[in-house]
Amino acid sequence: MRVEILDGRWLRVLDGGEAAFEVPLATADGELGVVVDEGVTLPGPVIVPRGDGLVRLRPYRSAAGRLAVESRPLPPHAEVRRIALDGSDLLLTAEPDGPVTARRRSDGAEVLDPHANGRLDLSGLADGVWDLRVGARRAGRHLDGVPDKRAAVVLPAHGRAQPYFTRENNLSVRVGDPRPQAERPDGDEPSESRRRRRLGPLAVAVHRLALRYVRPRPAPAGPERVHVLLLHAYGMGGTIRTTLNLVEGLAAHHEVELVSLVRRRDEPFFAFPAGVAVSDVVDERGGRRRGLPSLLIHPDDYAYPWSRLRTDLALLRRLRSMRGTLITTRPAFNLLAARVAGPGLTVIGQEHLNFHAHRPALARDIRRGYGGLDALAVLTQDDRRDYEGVAPVVERIPNAVPRLGGGRTALDAKVVAAAGRLNAQKGFDRLVPAFALVAEAHPDWQLRIYGAGPARARLRRLIVEHGLHDNVFLMGQAQRLGEALSQASLFVLPSRFEGFGMVLVEAMSKGVPVVSFDCPRGPSEIISPGVDGLLVENGDVAGLGAALLELVEDPDRRRRYGAAAVEKARRFDVGPVAERWEALLARLAHL
Repeated sequence: MRVEILDGRWLRVLDGGEAAFEVPLATADGELGVVVDEGVTLPGPVIVPRGDGLVRLRPYRSAAGRLAVESRPLPPHAEVRRIALDGSDLLLTAEPDGPVTARRRSDGAEVLDPHANGRLDLSGLADGVWDLRVGARRAGRHLDGVPDKRAAVVLPAHGRAQPYFTRENNLSVRVGDPRPQAERPDGDEPSESRRRRRLGPLAVAVHRLALRYVRPRPAPAGPERVHVLLLHAYGMGGTIRTTLNLVEGLAAHHEVELVSLVRRRDEPFFAFPAGVAVSDVVDERGGRRRGLPSLLIHPDDYAYPWSRLRTDLALLRRLRSMRGTLITTRPAFNLLAARVAGPGLTVIGQEHLNFHAHRPALARDIRRGYGGLDALAVLTQDDRRDYEGVAPVVERIPNAVPRLGGGRTALDAKVVAAAGRLNAQKGFDRLVPAFALVAEAHPDWQLRIYGAGPARARLRRLIVEHGLHDNVFLMGQAQRLGEALSQASLFVLPSRFEGFGMVLVEAMSKGVPVVSFDCPRGPSEIISPGVDGLLVENGDVAGLGAALLELVEDPDRRRRYGAAAVEKARRFDVGPVAERWEALLARLAHL
């Protein structure tokens, strides 16, 4: 069992990976009737609006062993609207306004705003943690829709003085302590991938030699199933989300097994579909991740840092035990399965990236090795042309849009949303300066970026450099992406390249108009410019900002685009996409 708080608004109880129940924190109070094991770690307190004020809600285990929520009203606060740094002066715009006072936690010493004009001279603060007040009220920000500002907001510093938001979303200043503001973890990227050095051409040569010794074997006797192989089914990411959608659709007519090469979490980030068997090849929850490097996973595939010789051997045994149909979801798995499969196992490889996004050695081996597949499924027409001839059958089957929570957006929030892994591919480093054009003209608009990844630190620096700490928020991983999208009035995709861009369809399914770089591949096959969104020349940062500004300033156009977006998204529903998969399976059965 696990208890967690989502987006600062929902309390969710998970039991065995399934959501036992969810309750809005804004109404939660008292005992909730679910028994909680003593070993379960409960989430910390959150502050939510209730009525005309704020309450602090703290989940805890009652004397009877049930989950309970303590509710405590908070005293009135000063809502900080804007924060600026002018030299050493911290400038606060708050409601109600008043002079700024800093009080040191350790001894109660106070430093006052001598001119009562909302300024505080940071250079006058000695070492320590200083809590800020505006007038007689604690300074905080609770009403902007960003629940965890301690993680989402980065504020500019002056010398040794670093303003920051506390866990309660109140404003304080830390002086002399080098600790940075809290960071969310970067997600599932294994830390060893940052420490290991590639062996380059030697690793590729060794891999190619090892693959020569892998021989196909006839599938064992037994019932036929549809097996779908993922790298880490328990993690987060677009490939995982769309694959879960695929297995759910296939389970309506087939016995389906979802196979995860590794397992590193007790609970999956996304709930597994009902009626689908889930198994893992190697369980690494105990931290056993060392060993000799992989020989069977291509060194230029991003799965390589996750793999070792022992995972190779375990995966080889598992593949040779399968009978029926195997769907593999990344190039390294496609290449290995094409070598292993013998009579009794049909292999369909999936490509979630366009051909030109692959590293050169991997691209060469794709051309040589995909001929061993029975079929290759790609996401776009351009991909179909690029991969034509590398596999016996190349079929275009787009990803199906997952069913998301949350209703259709009202398009009245001054919020632009973006979502994806925080890495170079997703291009959020191009989005931050583009959004500066919007923030300059409309400082009351926000950009909320959902996701985690290695580029987080760089994005934090860009936000400060462009003075966007009041406008751009790094929201972390979104377990309830549907609710996040339904709170936005625009969605933006700044990627350098995509496999398809399913998140565009997810936003459109909520009635959110979209703006995207015309990157390879996917956006141009999803967006009809001037109908349901806008396409911008790939890399034109100023053009991206101008396109966002166009729709920010034209609510009627946003409503037209949003209505058309909902209709477009229906083309990618599970039903029509599942029918394409069924047609491919039937075609291969008769070959």
